[in-house]
Amino acid sequence: MPTLETPIKAEARLRHKNQITLPEPIAQFLEARPDDILIFEADPADPRTACVRLLPRTYAGSMTGVYGTTDDVLRYLHEEHESWG
Repeated sequence: MPTLETPIKAEARLRHKNQITLPEPIAQFLEARPDDILIFEADPADPRTACVRLLPRTYAGSMTGVYGTTDDVLRYLHEEHESWG
């Protein structure tokens, strides 16, 4: 990750369906690429502030298939949800 002498400040507008475009200076600093996964964290002790982190690419998809196929997981979740009723 590149080093900085001063913090980066960049704006992004919240769009329909809570979508944003990651500002170019932030994307470059994170070395983010299309299809990377970003983690957003917010702490109730620091309201109106969030932190964004790039999920290491070595983690992305590393658990695929552990809990079965996507259909298996969705079926389980649906059955679990139905049992709450």
